[in-house]
Amino acid sequence: MRGGLGALGVGLTRVGAPLGLAGAAGAATRRARGTGTSGASVQGSVSAVGNPFLALEPLPPSTLVDGLPFARWFTGDDFLQPSEIPFHTTFTGPYPAPEETIDVAVVGGGLSGLAAAYALSDRRPVLFDLRPRFGGNALGESWREARFSLGSAYVIVPDQNSELDRLYRALNLDRVQRESYPPDPIELHGRVEADFWSGEGQSSDEVRLMRRYAEVVQQMAEVEYPEIPLIGDPVADGTVRRLDQLNFREDLERRMGVALSPRLAAALQAYFYSSFGAGMELISAASGWNFVAAEEYGRLVFPGGNASMAFGFWHALAQIEAAGGTPQRMLRPGSRVVDVRRVGAHQRVTWIDASGNVRALDARHVVMAGAKQITKYVLADLATGAPETLEAMENVETMAYVVANVLLDAPVIRDFYDLFLIGDETAFPMTPGETEARSRPADIVNGNFALRPDTPRGALTFYWPLPWFTARFSVLVNDPWQRYTSACVEPVRYGLRLLGIPEQTVRQIRLTRFGHAMPLAKPHFIASGMAERFIDPFDGNVHFANQDNWSLPAVENSLMDSLRVAASIQAALG
Repeated sequence: MRGGLGALGVGLTRVGAPLGLAGAAGAATRRARGTGTSGASVQGSVSAVGNPFLALEPLPPSTLVDGLPFARWFTGDDFLQPSEIPFHTTFTGPYPAPEETIDVAVVGGGLSGLAAAYALSDRRPVLFDLRPRFGGNALGESWREARFSLGSAYVIVPDQNSELDRLYRALNLDRVQRESYPPDPIELHGRVEADFWSGEGQSSDEVRLMRRYAEVVQQMAEVEYPEIPLIGDPVADGTVRRLDQLNFREDLERRMGVALSPRLAAALQAYFYSSFGAGMELISAASGWNFVAAEEYGRLVFPGGNASMAFGFWHALAQIEAAGGTPQRMLRPGSRVVDVRRVGAHQRVTWIDASGNVRALDARHVVMAGAKQITKYVLADLATGAPETLEAMENVETMAYVVANVLLDAPVIRDFYDLFLIGDETAFPMTPGETEARSRPADIVNGNFALRPDTPRGALTFYWPLPWFTARFSVLVNDPWQRYTSACVEPVRYGLRLLGIPEQTVRQIRLTRFGHAMPLAKPHFIASGMAERFIDPFDGNVHFANQDNWSLPAVENSLMDSLRVAASIQAALG
């Protein structure tokens, strides 16, 4: 969901972009930094309930940790104990009678659910989310002029006039976007290397290796690009399935005809940690190339990352709701759906509202837009009605992630988007065990990138993947806030020194857990047919739309599956 290697920046010629939607890129004119509204404020009479952006005015109190000010708990969730986290216990009733019958209920208010509800807005769908704010892993916050993301940060530039391009424009994102092109800078041995991918200053062998890598990336971007989701073409889909049987590193080295050097391996591993939450040896070659090759054609960055997209969806839905004269009829944040089951021709949706009341409604169609690790506990008849779908859900794994936003009482002067942190390439952690022993952020994103150059305050977002399989426990138990704030101090100070930002300008550091948790894009998930089990509805009228449909942490997948599901529901409803 972030990154950019810049292999083609060494001088190879771009011939053309992939043709598909999920990873496609067009020839959109590069825009200056956004000058329109960022979407962090609500205009008119639309209610602020559920706004994906949280306005920090005034800034909440801080606690000093080794001299640096930290917000006093994780932002993005308020679960103080593991027992408070939803679905760690099973709902056992009572089940109330339905209060209403509607066309569509959408369960999960992240980008997938927001997009599905937006595409079905003429049906006045009810959109549920267990959090008080919509956005999922695309939540954002605003502090004075600064806008920053708690997770999802950008999208790939779409083909002009493609479905995604039209969608972004309908949300007015073209007014605030800024395009980012590789190569991104790399930190190496305490220095920021702008020409890392050219191999400048390295041995002739290293330069040749970098150029060979660039040739392979160009081939994948322009000739063999793996389209995910599958597009129904036997040749293209067959290529994806074959690639999915290998991990990214083995496929890359096979294509290059030589092993990676420590320098190139460390840079690629940092990208994979940041973008996939796991090393390239654990990532499908199909999924890996779907990201790496698409990055070469540019990214769209919005103020506050993809929270601006979440805001666009939410604001449009809030306006429709307000115009209908039935407040809170459509948008229901702070509502945890605990059970979905067939009753007659409908699906009965039972939820616990923000006041703790158990309520129910009947829906002609339901879109399950939450993570599969939650969905499998909500669908009452899944085990008996579709055991193969349950098996696919059980095969979706997720990787833990922490995000640290550093709020600065000063602008970010250096004009960069993403800075990857390598340090010493010979000591860079390459295995899950090594990352657990030396856990640290993989990259720093400039939160000011899509804002005006004269924005007086800024934010740096440190993306901190936890690419070992027991990492989720480290953010849940044994005082996780204290553990991660203490571990955050040194990387933040190091990043500030790298960028020449005085430490005294730090106003607050805000940690987010779960906000960027992502499905593991492991080999064989697509090739085995697991992903395709989520294409057909369960029980005739329960549909699936989420980035983990394909176990690929891509915003484009979320959107494309949501639009596909919406079209199917529209056709069924006539």
